[in-house]
Amino acid sequence: MKKFFKSIKFIALCAMSAAVVLGGCNKDEEEEETLLTLDGSPYFYLPSYAMTGDTLELTASGVATKGATYEWIYGGLDSLYESDDLLTVKVVVPDSLATYQVTLSADAGDEYYSSSLVQLITSLNESSLTGVKEPQGHFTDPRDNRTYGFVTVGNLDWFAENLKWKGAGAGYGKTDAAGEIMGRLYTWNDATGGVSASGLGCGVQGVCPPGWSIPTQEDWVDLAMAVNGGVEVSFLDDWKGMAPLLMAPAELNGAVLWPYSPDVTPTNDYGWNAISAGTSNNNYNNYSNMYSYGMWWCSTEKDSNYAHFKYIYSEYPNVSVNYSSKDGIGVAVRCVRLSGAGTQEL
Repeated sequence: MKKFFKSIKFIALCAMSAAVVLGGCNKDEEEEETLLTLDGSPYFYLPSYAMTGDTLELTASGVATKGATYEWIYGGLDSLYESDDLLTVKVVVPDSLATYQVTLSADAGDEYYSSSLVQLITSLNESSLTGVKEPQGHFTDPRDNRTYGFVTVGNLDWFAENLKWKGAGAGYGKTDAAGEIMGRLYTWNDATGGVSASGLGCGVQGVCPPGWSIPTQEDWVDLAMAVNGGVEVSFLDDWKGMAPLLMAPAELNGAVLWPYSPDVTPTNDYGWNAISAGTSNNNYNNYSNMYSYGMWWCSTEKDSNYAHFKYIYSEYPNVSVNYSSKDGIGVAVRCVRLSGAGTQEL
């Protein structure tokens, strides 16, 4: 019996020890849970794209807790300047074509949880876009002295790249850098000035250079006939199997713009150089669909409220059509003119 009671006593002591250990863990957890949360979250604006060599000024904000301090990690960007309180810093985008990670952390001492924000920026330059064909001719826009390549398909000269004129629209991510490389995105109203047009080679000039116009339904049909071996197809129809013939096997900083699809292999037979430049909405404040969609306006309106655009989807071999409200989305613009009408060729 004595041995029995000693065993009971030993077990009780072990249980008490275990309770002390467990109680200690709970106390630590309670102490951790008493840490305060910062008033607000760290924030800074970082463009999603920038040209190599660009100087960027970054400003920290968002945390209202008294005594909070900031810390930056530039992730490969070259630091030029840091204010004493680290609210404002300047960095330079390196020459290397890459995606860089910038981190901003906020801390207010041991009584607070720290918080951080990570954002990405991709550097671009003139060699970022590869895999497109050389054009048949060149045209210089007298408004900004920018030179565009063009190809003749059917009865029309077509830009072999998306329009980049800065007088309207925005580059992807609301960055001029993306617009310089991929072309800018425009709402229909911004692209056409709100004017509809029809007829072969009779589109409204809109944002296009003098002598060029935004393609009408008839212009798009003329392109389809040439690509379809002379057989006419309706503007409103899916142009079956034609997408690969217009799509360039292009890459942006080495990343394939048209992801692999077993149904679509870009061959770019006509040098039209279709790329997946994405879309915008909400007055050029939201961006999506890069690496999956290329879309281009038609200057012939659907009706008083809506306008058509032709589009290519990375996994679908047809050139399709859809429509949007005239200020609803931003898509790319290809300019056209009647073949042989131009004089500014290089």
